[in-house]
Amino acid sequence: MNSLNFFIKKYLENRPAFMALIRPQEAYLFQKFKKYIKRKILDFGCGDGFFAQVTFGKNFVDVGLDIKNERTLRIVNKKIYKKVVIYDGKKIPFKDNYFQTVISNCVLEHLPELEISLKGINRVLKKNGYFLTTVMTKRWSDFMLGKKLFGKIYVSFMNKKQEHFNLLKVSEWEKLFRKNGFEVIEKVGYLSKNNSQLLDLVHYFSIPSLLTYKIFGRWVIFPSWYKFLKVDKFFERKISFPLPQNSAAVFFVLMKVFN
Repeated sequence: MNSLNFFIKKYLENRPAFMALIRPQEAYLFQKFKKYIKRKILDFGCGDGFFAQVTFGKNFVDVGLDIKNERTLRIVNKKIYKKVVIYDGKKIPFKDNYFQTVISNCVLEHLPELEISLKGINRVLKKNGYFLTTVMTKRWSDFMLGKKLFGKIYVSFMNKKQEHFNLLKVSEWEKLFRKNGFEVIEKVGYLSKNNSQLLDLVHYFSIPSLLTYKIFGRWVIFPSWYKFLKVDKFFERKISFPLPQNSAAVFFVLMKVFN
């Protein structure tokens, strides 16, 4: 199992700095609970595949599934997944009971029709198969650093920009999962109040990455930049795993118990 620092370095070398405060925690948790991941595996909302590649390596996950967008079009030929499927965002194009495991990283909060997707995930999972997912919670809105300065206007703006349709309490997420045929097996909080505020702040220090991406097609021009400031060590010291109720994000291991 790779260390948290390993994942932090991978993100600092390849993605905007703010991602190194959240994605490494998720990668670490998926690795920690890897015993629940059995083939065939579906990555629901796979994006550009970078998270799966860093967390599991290439060709570990059988199928990457997402809607058609700039990110998914770039990964078709990268062999991160054994197969990449583009779909309409509604009906998952696989038969019932097809996958043993579904993974999904920070996707569910972005879905306008969340229950349609949960029902679809349940349908394509085998009975007693596992669904490992991370979700943002209502605490993300509560913890934002900008909220202290600008109040609810800032929170509303950021959630709209980040396309957060479902920021639920932990208990509400659990209720929704049970309603759609899942039992909660494990849950771990991973974004504390301090981490959330730091993440909110570092978003703005990551603006240069957006410019380099637009100009050069790369988020990071000098991959070793963080070593001079020991940013990886700083981030690692800041990261903690508080109780789910006190977290802005939660990692869940769910088991399918009924259709």
